[in-house]
Amino acid sequence: MRRTALTRLLLAAALALAACGGGGDGASPTPATTSAAQALRIQAQDRLSARLTDFYLATPALDQPAHVQVLLPRGYDPEGTRRYPVLYLLHGCCGAYDAWTQFGETEQITRRYPLIVVMPEGGSNGWYTDWYAPDGATTRPLWETFHVKQLIPWVDARFKTVAERGGRAVAGLSMGGYGALTYAARHPDLFVAAASYSGALEEASEEALGPRSENRERWREHLPIDQAAHLKGLELLELRTGDGRPGPFERSRDAADCAGCELERYLYPSNVRLHERLDRLGIRHVWVHGRGSHDWPYWRRDLRRTLPALMRVLD
Repeated sequence: MRRTALTRLLLAAALALAACGGGGDGASPTPATTSAAQALRIQAQDRLSARLTDFYLATPALDQPAHVQVLLPRGYDPEGTRRYPVLYLLHGCCGAYDAWTQFGETEQITRRYPLIVVMPEGGSNGWYTDWYAPDGATTRPLWETFHVKQLIPWVDARFKTVAERGGRAVAGLSMGGYGALTYAARHPDLFVAAASYSGALEEASEEALGPRSENRERWREHLPIDQAAHLKGLELLELRTGDGRPGPFERSRDAADCAGCELERYLYPSNVRLHERLDRLGIRHVWVHGRGSHDWPYWRRDLRRTLPALMRVLD
């Protein structure tokens, strides 16, 4: 299996960093929403805390069931009338569906916000797309189909969500930053806000999108740098990244001692290029960069700083 330089860096960084460190009645669904939601079947569910539940969902889009964690706001009442906006929070390459709760402190960070957070499995190297098949079609895993066409309707049918574009946002780190922006660009009718943290914005797995030299149009249809113009309708768009120099959360200023510095240096120029392209297109966005590595302390900080503006948009 061929691996790109980016995938090798992502895997190396993930290994280094790892070494360190109830549902209710939802919105009244439309027939189309009901049909899409019924594509998913609950194989198992585990209530991990008062707010957090892990669902194991079978879907025809994947070869095996996938985990999805749903984090409900405090005071959520499945029998009540109040509805809540939803943030889809995507994990990075070589990570897992529970990374945001295990390392990202998402339960604590979102504690005071009236917000449902959905954290789906996206494959350790899935790239948030329906995978390439040599005949020009697609083949399983169909990650985009699972997330966009099945999971969103399922969430809206099962929970008390604001089941419209104005109540839905997407964010993610690294590969998940790519996923957040490609989903927002490819499905502008679904998301009102998007944020990328240390996003891998110009590369993806050739297993997912096919050999780049032979499938240039398919790559252009998915890469955020090429889909930038389709981000124009977002009411909030954020790019947050480090530049690969040891920052405030590193123990040493020596880059050699910084597990995530090499990968962040590799990804930083693509974030700069997307920022510059958005500027040329006249697309308003938040651009935050500076010292920092590819590591959880930065992504926790990013999420904390995104949420106030995000809630203003979703409210």
